[in-house]
Amino acid sequence: MDLGGSYWWSALACGSGRLYAQNHDGVLTAFDPATGKKIWTVELPGQYSFTSPPTFAAGVVYTGGAGSGGTLYAVDAASGAVLWTRSVANGDNSSPAVTANGVYVSYACEQTYAFGPESGDPIWHHDTECSGGGGRTPVVADGGVWVRDDAGMTPTVLDATDGAVRGTYEAANWSPAPAFDGRQGYFVDDGVLQERHSRTLATRWKFEGDGRISTAPIVVNGYVYVGSLSGRLWALNGATGQSVWSTDVGAPINEPDEHNVSEPLTGLGAGGGLVVVPATDLLVAYGQ
Repeated sequence: MDLGGSYWWSALACGSGRLYAQNHDGVLTAFDPATGKKIWTVELPGQYSFTSPPTFAAGVVYTGGAGSGGTLYAVDAASGAVLWTRSVANGDNSSPAVTANGVYVSYACEQTYAFGPESGDPIWHHDTECSGGGGRTPVVADGGVWVRDDAGMTPTVLDATDGAVRGTYEAANWSPAPAFDGRQGYFVDDGVLQERHSRTLATRWKFEGDGRISTAPIVVNGYVYVGSLSGRLWALNGATGQSVWSTDVGAPINEPDEHNVSEPLTGLGAGGGLVVVPATDLLVAYGQ
């Protein structure tokens, strides 16, 4: 299916039995995932540069756009109607993180926002009095919003309720998004995976692998999966960091590029009893 658009960037989300595809020009389309039949299409208004992957939650597709300032959109997943829009300091490269209590986005200089999922009403804005282009997808876990800044500020944890700074943690600002399982957090930095407590931020174990771990980690049923630039994939015990199994995927597993629009954002996925790995020009699925 040709999605069109001015650049190669595109992104997908799934929910309510539909596949939602968005291109760089802000054309968001719902498809029947079994047949490819188009269900609805909407051209999101007011912006012309879209690099934030959409997020589906509770019958709504959330996404961001940029070009002239920034806009956060909420779209009805059944009809394609735009339910609400809100202005933000930037609309680039930040896929909305959505919970029952908030829609969270984060842009350059840690310009981070929380909005009500149904109404779009502002809840809080973490304003650092600077701005710029770009953004990073925040991670919401254990009452915190984990922010990795695109402009070089120290990675920060904000309180999900009021946006207050809860702490900072050591990681390069280009490190991939962390993953969480309860209060266990998993962070990839400088080619190494480490587990940290989400409150004390104390490191309890590290897994170096081949020293080239590149992917954002994912957690499935207590196991942590990470991939390497060498093409190695590991499944680790989340409590101990011990390798349960590993395999050679057959091609390098490149790190996610959250800043450029030259290609779609890649990452490990899981569902339906499978772990799915994009590796250069291969897509590989592993079963139980």
